[in-house]
Amino acid sequence: MSPREIASVAVVGAGTMGTQIAFCAALHGYPVHLFSRSDQRLHQGVAEATRILAKRVEKGTLEPRDLEAACARVRPTTDLEEAAGSVDLVIKAIAEERDAKHRVFSQLGGIAREDAILASNSSTMPSSFFRECVPHPERLLNLHFFNPALVMRLVEVVKGEHTAETTAQACMEFARRIGKTPVMVRKATYGFVANRILFIAMQEAFDLVAQGVVAMEDCDLAVRNGLNWPMGPFELADLVGLDITEDILHEGHVQTGEARWAPKPLLRRHVEAGELGRKTGRGFYDYPGA
Repeated sequence: MSPREIASVAVVGAGTMGTQIAFCAALHGYPVHLFSRSDQRLHQGVAEATRILAKRVEKGTLEPRDLEAACARVRPTTDLEEAAGSVDLVIKAIAEERDAKHRVFSQLGGIAREDAILASNSSTMPSSFFRECVPHPERLLNLHFFNPALVMRLVEVVKGEHTAETTAQACMEFARRIGKTPVMVRKATYGFVANRILFIAMQEAFDLVAQGVVAMEDCDLAVRNGLNWPMGPFELADLVGLDITEDILHEGHVQTGEARWAPKPLLRRHVEAGELGRKTGRGFYDYPGA
């Protein structure tokens, strides 16, 4: 079964990521249904995305009429059947919790059109985890946007063994049409491409500091100035959250069985102490007033 050309979209999940994905599509002319079970979450998500885009208007990089048109194309709803029942592409952007994702995909399998593409924005769970939930799993794949979705250009289009080439190509074209730079990941592997490289690099940095090869600050300095990263690995881990970083690494260890994914003692000590990064005011670095 070949998917139809993507002309309409639903986003399931109105957190920061889901809402920004919805507005990315709306800015480029797509009608979008944005679903959440919570009216308050919908209101907050739309307000935040609108605020971000209003700053572009202030800077002169977005026309006021284009912002108004994008807002008009986004239809918030708490009715999943209304959101996903007639669209060409459904993007699930809910929390990284496997049981919750299973429930949503099982619901979507009974609601969405048989030729609608069903995509997961998950960065850690391949679509194969959910193939038994979905009739015609050849239309199922990962469509991984990066945070913040209104800014970051990369989208990873990740084929599972069950995913049809026509499904993947339709999503590649969709990503291009909303101004993104898509890459095709032809074999689902933990972390896909960018995050797999990133988190293994973090592990190397944690080892170098723990072994006394380099001070943490100098490690970040070397990466910023030698590799031209905008942030060093310790600064980035603090921004992501050390608990989230540990969870990602732990899940990588579980899924791959490779020792290199096992969270390093240096990271675990901070998490056990409740020093989780910027959000707690202390992680690898201190953040007074956070």
